[in-house]
Amino acid sequence: MAQPKLKITIRRRAFTNKVKKRIEFNLKTVGMFMINALEAQVSTPWPPASRVGESPHRRTGKLRGGFQMVIKRRALSVDLRVFTNVPYSRRLEFGFVGTDRLGRNINQGPRPYFRVAIAKTNIGRGIAVDP
Repeated sequence: MAQPKLKITIRRRAFTNKVKKRIEFNLKTVGMFMINALEAQVSTPWPPASRVGESPHRRTGKLRGGFQMVIKRRALSVDLRVFTNVPYSRRLEFGFVGTDRLGRNINQGPRPYFRVAIAKTNIGRGIAVDP
């Protein structure tokens, strides 16, 4: 009786590209979950204004609409970056005490939204089906 044989051939470049595509797809899904959580975090309508320690309330919607993600494929890695291009986002997240470039004295406490949203995101649930 003949013994069954198994031969596995891995073409390194093709295999690496398939793994990178799968990782890229999963990172895109994670990025969408993170952006949804961020948008939900800053969706409380204004008025009233948010208090120190609360997430900022939505006035114009620029912060809520400014969240973006970029996925970069490199030789040995695939990177996900979730960010906002709104100029005052850092000041809201961490607060600001001092004189700004316009000469105004500001004492603004932090209104964290980014770290809070990321901590609340449950990435394991609802992952999209592979293409």
